[in-house]
Amino acid sequence: MYLVLSWRYVESLCRKIAFEIVEDKFIPERIVALAKGGIFVGSLLSDYLGVSRIVCLDVKDGKEKVGGSRLLVVDDFINTGKTMSRALELVEGDEVRTASLLMLEKSDFIPDYLGDYLTEYYWVIFPWNVFEDISSLISEILREEGEMSQSKLRRIVSERGLNIHSLEAVFPGKFEDVLEFMELKGLIEKRTEGGRVYWRLSE
Repeated sequence: MYLVLSWRYVESLCRKIAFEIVEDKFIPERIVALAKGGIFVGSLLSDYLGVSRIVCLDVKDGKEKVGGSRLLVVDDFINTGKTMSRALELVEGDEVRTASLLMLEKSDFIPDYLGDYLTEYYWVIFPWNVFEDISSLISEILREEGEMSQSKLRRIVSERGLNIHSLEAVFPGKFEDVLEFMELKGLIEKRTEGGRVYWRLSE
């Protein structure tokens, strides 16, 4: 199942986290944003907190360490907690705290500041991952099923757990926008017949 988040909801979670940080009287010297979702979270939090120093940390790379006196390590979603735990191994500071927009309830890692938690697992589509996640799903369907009409593609996408109506309520016209951009990038091809649009993977 997929869960589509709006910019408004994301900003409300960042606002909640920022308020908790200020109430704690913890103003970080530097925000350490975990690539790539943490970059957007870190930018929003930096605006609320007035912190101008943001550094991006690629945990998968893991070659460089980040130091400072007061550090806030941020990510968009904590699933198992392994990514955040690995990040803390690469961070050195007198005081290090963590924050995340969302966390899976059964995660082994609990951040110091949390926007909200999920009681069950969803594939979360953040505003900054919309094209990547939807195009991956479309490609997977076309690879398995072959060429199909756009109406059938919409139906199968919904059957796979991404409700098109919910998507368009948050991002109007986004499904068609993703299809057009995938075509522009040469990932899929469009064919029109009898007034109907058909899509297939590019050869």
